[in-house]
Amino acid sequence: MRFNRLRAPGMFASPRVTRRAALAAGAALGALALFSAPARADEASENFMRAILKEANPVFEAKTKAERFDGIAKLVDKYVDMRRVSMFVLGQYARQMTDAQKEIYFPLFRKYATQVYQTTLEDYSGQRLEVTGSVDRTPRDSIVNTRVIGQKPGDPYADVVVHWRIYKDRDGKLAIVDAGADQVWLAIEQQSEFKSVIANNGGGERGIDALIAELKTRVAE
Repeated sequence: MRFNRLRAPGMFASPRVTRRAALAAGAALGALALFSAPARADEASENFMRAILKEANPVFEAKTKAERFDGIAKLVDKYVDMRRVSMFVLGQYARQMTDAQKEIYFPLFRKYATQVYQTTLEDYSGQRLEVTGSVDRTPRDSIVNTRVIGQKPGDPYADVVVHWRIYKDRDGKLAIVDAGADQVWLAIEQQSEFKSVIANNGGGERGIDALIAELKTRVAE
């Protein structure tokens, strides 16, 4: 199961993700380096992810799309550090955002990002994930690996690995900041697209205004 292009419907490019892409919700800021790190993450990150999956797996097994979408939205709001992600995806332009733009951008990005998670998981039903291990990037930045548990013989999604980036803030609070598979990561993909929109519209405040306008059209659909 692969992440192809992890985008919200109509966002800057083709909207569809394959069923293989639908296994993960979106996390890591490094790509190849993540998989070569030798150290194992502390047990707290793995236990944090296990607790999330305990809540998430029943959501993924919900019978209706509306139930899944509602459940995913609640999980995103509870466990994803949306503020940190929303700044990361702006890259160097985050320092150029005005206070007035921030008041519009932050709630708008939260809505947009939740929509991305929902869309990515739209076709995901009847599967379950389990924690298989982890690596530390830094004492506060870990990658927790999970795999899909096949629900029937010949399940094509069985044993697919999904990676989650877990960040610990200065107070010791853990949160998801990205998710990935097949070396494609939600936040990195979004940053590439957001920076492109800003740069193509003059950069700085003007470019950020263009990004905000584009996000407004996407979340309104």
